[in-house]
Amino acid sequence: MSITDLTSMGEPQSEARKYINERLLKLKNEISDYCFQCAKCTSGCEAHKLLELEPHKIVALLKRGLIDEMVNSDIIWTCMSCFKCRERCPQKVAPVEILFALKNMAVASGKQIPGNYTQLLQSVLSIGLLQEVKTVTTRDNKTADRNQLNLPEISKPQDPMKFQTMLAKIAVEKL
Repeated sequence: MSITDLTSMGEPQSEARKYINERLLKLKNEISDYCFQCAKCTSGCEAHKLLELEPHKIVALLKRGLIDEMVNSDIIWTCMSCFKCRERCPQKVAPVEILFALKNMAVASGKQIPGNYTQLLQSVLSIGLLQEVKTVTTRDNKTADRNQLNLPEISKPQDPMKFQTMLAKIAVEKL
């Protein structure tokens, strides 16, 4: 019999916890058990400032094995993937990698992906970028493109079908 978490009445998922920690160890030589809850990751988190994501609490829930609560929560989708949590952590634990694993688990279990993520994925699959390259308005109220601003050209995939196939292969490997 396993211990029930009294705050959420959730059962710890030790196999899912082990899977995520093995993934972290394989990818970045990290493990969530190293986290001592200093909250430096949360203090630099852009999503925390706007969306109340608290990376150190994500790690704490993982350490307790409460995976289902996070996989079923919309909070995992608010991460902006800025990697500041990884940079700030004195123990080299990366909550962002935990969130990637949780998102993959959510998708693999058939959970609905929020609409904005679906739009971003469709954009990446169709044009190879999150959005089309845009022009900007300069200080003197003129529009300018990357060329006029002396910025390098943005490269797009030459063969969209090959790119889509490669992206799908990578996605399956990461699951």
